[in-house]
Amino acid sequence: MPQAPEIFKRSLDDIQLDGLPPRDAPGFEDAVLFTLTTHYATKGYTAAIVIQDGHVMGVAVPQEGVEPKQYILGLLEHRFLDDALPALEILAEMTHDPEILYNLGVCLSEMGRVEESVAPLQACVEAEPDYAHAHAALGFSHIKLGQLDKAETVLRNAAKQHPDDLWINRNLAGLLAKRGKHQDAKPFFERALAANPQDVATLYGLALSLEEMGPQNAEQATGIYKRIVELEPSSPIATEARKALSRLAQDTMKAKADGGLRMDAVMYMTGAFETFAKMDKQEIAKAVFEIAKLGESGLSINDPDTRYSLKSLDGDFSGMQLLSMMHVGLKTIDPSLDTQSGLDAEYDAARKMTGK
Repeated sequence: MPQAPEIFKRSLDDIQLDGLPPRDAPGFEDAVLFTLTTHYATKGYTAAIVIQDGHVMGVAVPQEGVEPKQYILGLLEHRFLDDALPALEILAEMTHDPEILYNLGVCLSEMGRVEESVAPLQACVEAEPDYAHAHAALGFSHIKLGQLDKAETVLRNAAKQHPDDLWINRNLAGLLAKRGKHQDAKPFFERALAANPQDVATLYGLALSLEEMGPQNAEQATGIYKRIVELEPSSPIATEARKALSRLAQDTMKAKADGGLRMDAVMYMTGAFETFAKMDKQEIAKAVFEIAKLGESGLSINDPDTRYSLKSLDGDFSGMQLLSMMHVGLKTIDPSLDTQSGLDAEYDAARKMTGK
């Protein structure tokens, strides 16, 4: 198995090697370099050693050994951040390699040392202006630090240089949405999706922005939420998408322009009054709680062919039927409750029909 390289940084004050002249002697640093290089050569290592700012730094690779950068990137790939960080810091000082600088910045950011991550990421984009991921990471570090103006400047400039980059466009779109600039965010969400149409995080961000831009976008947002559920049905983000679909369906009912009633809801409610009349409040509360739990994953309110079952009640039910039953159940338990279902007019009509 190939051996890992040795990567080290030591203060010259702490160097203790046989045959060295005194620390303050003119030839001390040259003697350190010669002694360490010879030491590693006798072990079969090839060593690159430098002295800088009172420290000796080096990388020594054995025969049949792993190339240092690949070794460090392997540590990062497998999330050994604590092991990779010292090596990244030393190689960044020795080589100023943009890829090392980028990974040092990202490593520091992911370890919670966000403020320290800015300098290597800034150095990376200055050394390699075309390093798109570094621009995205630098902007994200500024976002984490709450430096939103700086983040927006960095990411907007980066988006001009790299108009097709997924990460730059997604980070910029998310930042603009966070700042309430939803109209500005939309084209950057769309650019990110052009790079990866199946990126559910970008889809979700776009759908949320569309909602914030007004009810005229509800149909488009609904289509995007359904797409998320199709792509990753078991993911946490799909659960949020289902909640959003229920929310949009309810908002649509609240906004009925003609003031008319959903007669299917009225009829479901009249049936609910009859069902709950045979149950005590504890049994009603159990049914309401069960419907609410189903609703957390999203109810297909406008699709009567999608059916649901309850442990507390026999039969199967449509999403609108369950929403209607929950409204009646909550009002039965406490008439002052606001159910947020958008079915108050239907409830009043059903109550009159049943003489409640």
